[in-house]
This record gives sequence, C-alpha cells and structure tokens, in this order.
Amino acid sequence: MESSTAARPRPDASADRKIIRSSSLAIVVQDPAQVMDKIMVLAEMEGGYLESSQGGGQDAASGSLTIRVPVARFEETRAEIRKLGLHVENESIAAQDVTRQYVDQDANLRNLRAEEAQYLAILKQANTVKDLLAVSQRISEVRGQIEQQQAEFNALSKQTETVAIAISLRTEAEAQVFGLNWRPLYQVKLALRDGLESVAGYASAMTAFLFYLPAVLLWAGTIVGGAVVGWKLLRGVGRRWFGWSSVVVQGGQS
Repeated sequence: MESSTAARPRPDASADRKIIRSSSLAIVVQDPAQVMDKIMVLAEMEGGYLESSQGGGQDAASGSLTIRVPVARFEETRAEIRKLGLHVENESIAAQDVTRQYVDQDANLRNLRAEEAQYLAILKQANTVKDLLAVSQRISEVRGQIEQQQAEFNALSKQTETVAIAISLRTEAEAQVFGLNWRPLYQVKLALRDGLESVAGYASAMTAFLFYLPAVLLWAGTIVGGAVVGWKLLRGVGRRWFGWSSVVVQGGQS
C-alpha cells in the first residue's frame, strides 16, 4: 500500500491552478478621450481587446473602459497605462481561484460526450421507429446540454487566460488658487442648479396661486357678502326693537 502510494505521481498543484485576475485603475489625465484611444490601441498591440467603454467623448471631463489582455502581458500593459496619466489616484488587483469550477465543468463535458456516444451506439441498434424516435430525442437533449456546458467552459477558460483591467479617467478638477481649493466649473454648476431650483419653485408657487385664486375670491366674496347681510339684519332688528335710528338722530342734534 505504501509503495503504490509513493509511486503515484503527484501533480503540481500551483501549475494547474485556474485563476481569474482583475485589476482597476483610477487615473487623472489631461484628455480622457485621447487617453481612451491610446489604451484601446495598446490593448490590441498586447494581444487583448476592448470589453466595454463609457463616456470619454470630445471635451468630456471623464470616461471609463475595460480591456482584457493576456495574463503574460498584464504587468507590461498596466505599466504602460500608468504612464498615460498625470498621476494614479487608486489602484487594485484581485484574484479568484476557480480551479474547482473549471475541473467540474470539464468533467461534466466529458461525461456528456460519453453519454452522447452511448446513445449513438444504441441508435445504431434500434429496430423500431419508436426506439429510433426516443433515442434521437435523448441525443438531441444531450447535445443541447453539451453546447451550453461548452459555452460556459469557453467563457471560463477565456477569463482565466486573460486579465480584465477596468480604467476610470478624469481631468484635474481642482486648481490651487491663493492656497484655496477653487473649482470654478463645479461652483458654476452648483449656482446654476440652485438658480434653476429657485425659478422652478417660483413657477410652481405662481401656478398654484393662479389655480387657487378663483377659490380665494369666492371665499372673500362670501365673507364680505355675509358681513353686509349680517350688518343689514342687525340694523333692521335694532330699528324695530331698540329704536336705534331715533337715538342716532337725537345724538346728532345735540
């Protein structure tokens, strides 16, 4: 038992590891659009490709993109990207071990192909139409599973063979003026936003006032009309029961 165990070859675990690597860079640059173009050209030169991009149009103050490059060219590519900026604000590298997932998917593919071969052998021996249809249906199902598993396996393999580099670019937004952090464009945007909010608030208040004005006038008319009617009734009662009119006249003569 011991001799057989000792004679069994032990694979090099580190050589067979399947790792998904990713990196991110936040860089301050002079011109985001120009730097994005340079990074895309650099990725193609290193045997990689552009995976996604956002922003970075003409005169844009920021932009972002993600490229993929071969694992062997990752460090060189990252170093070249760093040189394109004024300075690097943030940088990170991450790695995920997917060896178990890789091995499982590879084993599933081999099992499905073996199952397909068995059904093909059974198909050759089928004698009835019913058997032919049943086996053909099962072969079709297995091939569908193989295609799905193969696509997932290819995607995983590509992730382990390349490194994703996510790069965010922005211009220098802050300038040192008299020892103060002055951001004129940012302050103008804030002032413009506050001004628009004030105009919007004024417009909303005036609109509400115009809608409520008829109701306010009706209430005011009702209150004034009620007061006039009440005063007339009060004077009528006073004349009839208390002789207010004669008292007022005598007071005026004296």
